This record gives sequence, structure tokens and C-alpha cells, in this order.
Amino acid sequence: MKRFGKLIGIVLSATMVAALAACSGPGTGNSSAASAEANTPAASTQEASKDTSKKEITVGVSLLTRQHVFYNNIETALNKKAQELGVKLIVQDANQDASKQLSQVQDFITQKVDAIILCPTNSAGSKSMVELADKANIPVLTMDVPSDGNTVCHVSTDNYKGGEIAAEYLIKNVLTSKKGKVAVITYSEIEGCVNREKGFTEWLGKNAPDVKVADVQNYSGDQAKAADVMQNMLQKNADLDAVFCVGDPAAMGALSSIKSANKKVKIIGFDGNAEGIAEIKKPDSLWIADVAQNPSAIGETALKAAVDKINGNTVEKMIAIPPFMIDKSNAD
Repeated sequence: MKRFGKLIGIVLSATMVAALAACSGPGTGNSSAASAEANTPAASTQEASKDTSKKEITVGVSLLTRQHVFYNNIETALNKKAQELGVKLIVQDANQDASKQLSQVQDFITQKVDAIILCPTNSAGSKSMVELADKANIPVLTMDVPSDGNTVCHVSTDNYKGGEIAAEYLIKNVLTSKKGKVAVITYSEIEGCVNREKGFTEWLGKNAPDVKVADVQNYSGDQAKAADVMQNMLQKNADLDAVFCVGDPAAMGALSSIKSANKKVKIIGFDGNAEGIAEIKKPDSLWIADVAQNPSAIGETALKAAVDKINGNTVEKMIAIPPFMIDKSNAD
């Protein structure tokens, strides 16, 4: 019995030592127990959760072109906002090529970006891109040019309003008698530019019906073509008073033809680009005013909306950035 009792005592002592070792905290020499605890399923789940919360947001951007200062300014704003928000951007130039843009969207999907921001090369040709992204559960937002697809959000200048304020400026500062003849150089492939044209012509129709819109022609975003279009307009309408150009490249092309023809046709442009402002500031310039956009606000707002969507927040379907007029009084 004594031997049996002694044996029981030894076993109990060993059990107590093991129990004390198992309850040891950090630094008490029980590294194997700590290691086992770290490898439990609960600990692994916590680590995975931490990794997910630290996942970097990636946004793919396809610009209509990098050959236009307006889109250069949007890209600069996007990059600046991305740094602020901690977002990785993949920015591509579609170079006004719908096929190239489609390929870029497909690449973004393959790269599993969290969202895609498009400046479509054609409003009516981007639906298929949006649908491809939708199937991959990637939200698509558009900037400047809307899509015919069902996008999460569109951010752009209030283009129709821009056309209206251009027409109002013309009547208040040039055709003050509310009579005369004007022309419009439009960009039919881009819905926003068509809205500028409509805002201009419809405002005149309502508020200055005796001002005749003698001609509307498309320049397709090509400055050289705008020069040809303006030349054609002048041949058909020698008494033209003014021309409204839906983009600064159109206005620049128109200006060269008006000067070559030695005419005094006044120009109102649309964009607010540096080259346009420089022309407006010149003494006796025919380019008298420009409807200015805010490309920085467009880029920043679009990226913020994309991040909001990714994070599960509500995003407005349409965000309009107000335009404003620039002439000699405020050109800088």
C-alpha cells in the first residue's frame, strides 16, 4: 500500500507540473504550446481576416485619349486622388479606338481589378464592355462620355447647361439685338458634345428665335477636320456672325480657317484648355470666350465614387460638375 501511495503521489505531481506548463504565458518557456495555439483554425481565420482588410484596392482606367489636355488633366487628378485614398491605378490610353478599349477592359477583368472607370470612345459602342465587367462582378463607372450600358455612375460636366450658357453669353455680348447668323461645329459620336450642341441651339430657339443657326457640322474630334468644316461653312455663309465649337480643338481649327479667309467671325469654344485661354487673352482676338470644364473635379469625383462603390456605399447614378464661362475679364 505504501508503495502504491507513493506511486500515486508521483503521478499527481507530474500532472500538476504539466498543467502549470500549459497555462504558462509568453516568456515562460512554453514555445511549443504557443506555436500550437497560433496554428489553430481560429487563429488562421483571424490572420486571413487581417489580410483581407489590408487588401489594396485596384482600379482600371481607360481614357478616351492622351492626345487632349483635358484628359491629361483628368489623369493627373486621378493619380493624385489615388495616392490620397491608397488606391492602385492601372491607366490605359484607348487612343479613340473602340477595339483597343475593349481589349483594355478584358485585360482589367483578367487582372481582377476592383472597379473600372471608362471614358468611352463612343457612347453607343461601350455597352458590351460594361456587360463583360458585370459578368465578372466588376462595377463600371464612366467619366466625361456616358455609356449606353448600365453603369454604376457617370461623372461629367453638365454639358447641356454648358451649351446654354454659351448661347446666353453670345446674346449678351455679341448679338445684343438678338438677330444674326451662327453655326455650330459639333462632335456627333460623343453624347456629351451633342448635349452641348442641343443646349446651345435650344436656348437660342427659346430666347433669341431671330438668331438663325445656319449650319451644324461634325468634326469627329479632329482639329484638322474642324478647319475644313469651318472653311466649308464660310463658303456657304459669307455673312456668318459667330460659331460655337463644342471642343477647344474644334475652336482652334475654326480659328485658323477664319483667319485665312480674313473674316471676323466670333468664336466660343468649350473646354477651358490653356491654348484656348491664351487665344482669348490676345488683343482683338476672335476667340472671345470659352465654356470651362473642371477635369480635376471629374477625375477626383469618379475615383471617390468607385472606392465608395467597392466599400459598399451608395453612389449617385449621375454626378454633374457645373461649367463656367471664361473671357477676357477672368482669363488667367
